[in-house]
Amino acid sequence: MRIQKTPFIAMWGVLLAGLLLTALTVMTALQQPWFGMTLKLQQQAHDQNQDQKQDQKQAIVIDRLFTAQAGLASGQAVQAIIGLHTGQRLALQAQDLVEDADQLESYAAIRDFFARQQQLYQTLQQPFSMQLADGHLVQLNVVDTRPLSSLPAVFWVQILVGLSSFLIGGWVWGISRQRYTTFILFVAGCCIMAAAFAAAIYSTRVLALPAGLFSVLSSLNHTGAMLFSIVMLLLFANYPRRLLPVYIQVVYALLMLCWWLADLFKVVFPGPAEGAFIPILLALSGMLLLAWLQYRKAASDPLARAALRWFGLALALGAGIPIVLMALPSLLGLPAAMPQGYAFLFFLLIYVGVVQGVARYKLFELEGWVFRILFYLVGALVLVLLDAVLIVVAALDHAPAFGVAVLTVAVIYLPLRDMLARRFAGRKPVDREKLFQQVVTISLTSTAEDSRRYWLDLLANLFSPLHIEAVVDMQISHIHIAQEGEVLCLPALARLPAVRMQYAAHGRRLFSRQDVALASELCDMLQYALQARDAYEQGVQQERQRIGRDLHDNIGAQLLTALQTSNQYYKDHMITETLTDLRHIIHDAMTGEQVLEELAVELRRETAERSEAAGLRLDWPMMDALQQQVSARQAHAIRSVVREAVSNTIRHAQARCLSIRLQAQDERIQIQIRDDGVGMPASPHSAGYGLNSMQARLHAFDGQLHIQPSQQGLSLQIELPLGA
Repeated sequence: MRIQKTPFIAMWGVLLAGLLLTALTVMTALQQPWFGMTLKLQQQAHDQNQDQKQDQKQAIVIDRLFTAQAGLASGQAVQAIIGLHTGQRLALQAQDLVEDADQLESYAAIRDFFARQQQLYQTLQQPFSMQLADGHLVQLNVVDTRPLSSLPAVFWVQILVGLSSFLIGGWVWGISRQRYTTFILFVAGCCIMAAAFAAAIYSTRVLALPAGLFSVLSSLNHTGAMLFSIVMLLLFANYPRRLLPVYIQVVYALLMLCWWLADLFKVVFPGPAEGAFIPILLALSGMLLLAWLQYRKAASDPLARAALRWFGLALALGAGIPIVLMALPSLLGLPAAMPQGYAFLFFLLIYVGVVQGVARYKLFELEGWVFRILFYLVGALVLVLLDAVLIVVAALDHAPAFGVAVLTVAVIYLPLRDMLARRFAGRKPVDREKLFQQVVTISLTSTAEDSRRYWLDLLANLFSPLHIEAVVDMQISHIHIAQEGEVLCLPALARLPAVRMQYAAHGRRLFSRQDVALASELCDMLQYALQARDAYEQGVQQERQRIGRDLHDNIGAQLLTALQTSNQYYKDHMITETLTDLRHIIHDAMTGEQVLEELAVELRRETAERSEAAGLRLDWPMMDALQQQVSARQAHAIRSVVREAVSNTIRHAQARCLSIRLQAQDERIQIQIRDDGVGMPASPHSAGYGLNSMQARLHAFDGQLHIQPSQQGLSLQIELPLGA
């Protein structure tokens, strides 16, 4: 089973590999015979015969003394070295300090150069005497390794270029490992590292290296340069679209491989100019041509054109300038225009262009979020290095200083270290209370766009994915992990879209079953909150409809009746009832639930006023134990039913006495209304509408209305359940 790796793990692997190779290169550079100085070539005065060769116009002089030695000073010319054990004298030549063997004119000269390097190296393996230009001999002791401080600046320049190219190429490939083009870019970074690291060792040697090591390093430098030119041409043959058929690319790669083998074994061609520099120049010309063709093909895609323009310019400068400065002079038989070590700096322009292209123009179709992984990787690396440095420093201190160091580390560094470690750990504790508040905020947001934005922000804060997007054209039916842990998908919820997240914890880990459980819990909470919101809005809408219906059915009808009647007493009575109804509608909308006893007292007072005005005697004793709660809607229904029954008695019954009983038993409200009037008329047209209205209101609460007519009045039995 293939183990899926996150970008963070891939980047850690690239970083560790880069650091290990860097450490190996530095250690190899230090494993040279050391005799306390560095040498350099210096041009002599032109007072000699003009027919002398170029190497006779240059002298080897002492560049820098790292330890004071009697009889030696910087700038002194050195003629020869003499082995004390063998007595062999080797006169130093300008060619001994040539920076790169490729600067020689033929493979035969290179073989002779390596053989002389072996002779010099064997002499440096023993104590030797250095013969100065004035004939003096100075005996020098040789140690096995040179100090780190003796490595020149050009060495570190080449290390910087090689390591940066390797890490940037690995960064782009680690984030998008499925793409062929990003893999090519990473291989190109490996090639630059190989060429730069090899050149850093042999170009900054003190005087000589073992012939075998020098030959391997030189071949590695050639291989890196050749492969770089091959893979960069293949890159532009495929990005952003394929221009060359696969078989042509394979034939080209095989041809270049044969050319490289001929150069490696130093056959077929007379020298490095034809064996190494011509194929590199051809490849550079080909990649620039393909970059131009890609640019023309991308005429309909402005973003791709901008990325190609930026990347192509970086490639032309980064690869073109050093090749022109180093390869062309060699082809023309001229010395290099600048030291090879500093020429490598131009290759760094290529990968700086990659970084800028990703940031500005989505080069290789990478989003800006890929820079987050660099931040976390660098932060984690700094944390590890700081930890190691403090351990080493504390271990090297003397006893009192060690105690102070330990105390400082315990009080200051360790808490800070724990905080940073939690910051880079990737999994944060979940505050359920805060999470619920955020879910409620999302559910109560007024607009769908705001809800979508808050939902994505919540998921981003909770899972810290490298990339998160709302998807509308993808069918996601349930929460699940895709692409072996790289992606977590969440379905759509109500007005919220489906979501796709890639790489948890800023790319430092894959999604797990814990993430699925947390996402399920979150979606359940949000689903419940959204349903509660929908129920609340439905209740609000129903309450608005009820108020509108009451205003239309009661207030409107009563005002219209009062407006049309000419009886002043009746008009005043209708207006009074209308104001009372309006006050109750407002009261019900504002107060919510009401105690049944308070409702009974209120109705009794109102009914007493109406009965007295109509000449009726009211018999309504107050009952005990009416402490039950009734909803605003139920209170309104009871009030309307009692009021309608009283109105019918006043208008139609011709009664002298009205009796009302209101009580609550067995979770039911019971109301009995009785009068001593004429009873129900034979054709109760006006009373029929009132009774139908009462039955409709009671039916909404599963209530019942029983009418018991008689010759001596009318009795109404009303029942409805509490809390309906």
